[in-house]
Amino acid sequence: MKQHWWKILTVILLFYVLIAGMLIPIRTGIISDAKELELTIGKKNTIFVQTYNTQYEKEEAKDIKARIRIGEKEKGNVKVINASAIEVINNRTLKVDIDLPPIPRDSLPAPMLQIGSPKNGFMFSAVSLLLNNNPDASITTNFQEIEALPEVDYLSFPFLNILEESVRNLYYHVPMWFGMMLILLISVIHSIQALRDPTNPVHDIRARAYASVGVLYGILGLVTGMLWAQYTWGWFWTWDVKQNTSAVALLIYLAYFVLRSSFDDADKRSRVAAIYNIFAFAMLIPLLYVIPRMVDSLHPGMGGNPGFNSYDLDSTMRLVFYPAVIAWIMLGIWISSLKIRLDRVEQKILDLD
Repeated sequence: MKQHWWKILTVILLFYVLIAGMLIPIRTGIISDAKELELTIGKKNTIFVQTYNTQYEKEEAKDIKARIRIGEKEKGNVKVINASAIEVINNRTLKVDIDLPPIPRDSLPAPMLQIGSPKNGFMFSAVSLLLNNNPDASITTNFQEIEALPEVDYLSFPFLNILEESVRNLYYHVPMWFGMMLILLISVIHSIQALRDPTNPVHDIRARAYASVGVLYGILGLVTGMLWAQYTWGWFWTWDVKQNTSAVALLIYLAYFVLRSSFDDADKRSRVAAIYNIFAFAMLIPLLYVIPRMVDSLHPGMGGNPGFNSYDLDSTMRLVFYPAVIAWIMLGIWISSLKIRLDRVEQKILDLD
């Protein structure tokens, strides 16, 4: 039992990731984008704010706080303009009236709408500002000092616009790619050992087993990525550069197994497959990490498109994400060990024949 502790841990972590990743709720947030939250300087503005995962009630309007926050904390110039009126339209829609003073747009840096209530918590979104050619001089709104808005303190994942509930795929899609890279690296190490010690067939068996599981993880990563793309980009396959290069990388590795099947001589098969395995892994680096960063890409972290930042991947998500990475890697190693045992049994049977 002691030698199987890591397998038990793998099962526990996978159950934890599945349960926590699916049951922890998503925080409330503002669905409306900056274009929909467009405000005109020097005018009495009315905007309708669409929110996510909220349960607003009509009588709650008096407890809701809304404001436009301007400035940057780093520069110490943060001020706010509080809403003049707030109305609850339905449980996920607010009508917010905000009067912006007739001042230059440069005087309102980094505008952001912030909403808070004791029941539904705190949320924010960027807004866009327009200049008014005929400003209303009767607007005498003054800037106020910033105050803390009501927040609800409960275990939850951060709300990410567009992603919404699909953010839970982070615990499957990304760890599978991490697992693929590590497992394929182990396969390459065994291929190098197979070249250094061609008399020992176990290295070739291990290289093939780890490569098989690595490719399986790559296919699962590609499929989960396609599902994510459907919900965030509107289509399973958008011909995004990261999708294209990932598919090419998998095709290169699939050719590894076609190459193996084309040789009858075991020694020659082991030697050629080992050399190709090293080449295939070397191709993963430019295909997955270099080329996507050189061109525009929809994929987070590529082509200038930011990945998950410190707010997005907060402490709550890390509590599930890091165990997910460990669990999927350990599961891949476990499956590889089973395949190695099976392949060695098959090899012994062939040797007996």
